[in-house]
Amino acid sequence: MSNKKNYYSFEDPAGTTIEFQATSLQQAMVIKKNKAQELGIPKEAFELVSIRKKPSQSEIAISE
Repeated sequence: MSNKKNYYSFEDPAGTTIEFQATSLQQAMVIKKNKAQELGIPKEAFELVSIRKKPSQSEIAISE
């Protein structure tokens, strides 16, 4: 079984960015919801800004 993970990056209007690994966009949306709840920010505030194979250089996220 192939385990292809991409890094998904979301940002809210205030500039808060969350980035993490997920195997699909659907899984990324669930993780985004959970992380937004942890931060106390509505999940709708976050918009997808990028999907890439490697983490961004400015922020190395912990894999889920």
